[in-house]
Amino acid sequence: MKSTYFYIFILFMNCNKKPDNYIFNSNFGYSILLPENWSEYEDEENTNAFFDSKEWTGNLRITPIKIDANKNAELLKSEMESFNGKAEPFKTKTGFEGLKYSEKSNKDFIYYWYIIAQNKMFICSFTIDLDKKETPENQKELIKVTEIINSIELKAPAHNSSL
Repeated sequence: MKSTYFYIFILFMNCNKKPDNYIFNSNFGYSILLPENWSEYEDEENTNAFFDSKEWTGNLRITPIKIDANKNAELLKSEMESFNGKAEPFKTKTGFEGLKYSEKSNKDFIYYWYIIAQNKMFICSFTIDLDKKETPENQKELIKVTEIINSIELKAPAHNSSL
């Protein structure tokens, strides 16, 4: 009987738990899974930009670019070659192929992911302060950002059919 009460208690506690993530549907024809405390902010045209609204840990930008779906393999190979061994291939959990690399820029450190998904290439970047690069906090945040990148799914665009 005690175990029954324990299971009911556990079930009740899990029912009240708020989700840690939410689905962001972009006007540019894709969706991602964002941590609940991340918000979008205005950035460049055709770019979605996000940050942790509780504590700034970096800026994530996602820019989709329309490409010829018949040349995906060629484009990925060309992009890999253009980085002269600085990029490495990867595959998202949703099955899209891409490359990733990172670089120092003035006082910032920037992580990049290029993802090819059917007729789009997503250029994603996560910018942090250079002095935060080696911190445990950055490593935790990088895991979150990688999960966001891995969650990219194509959707029909809401109102912008050019992308």
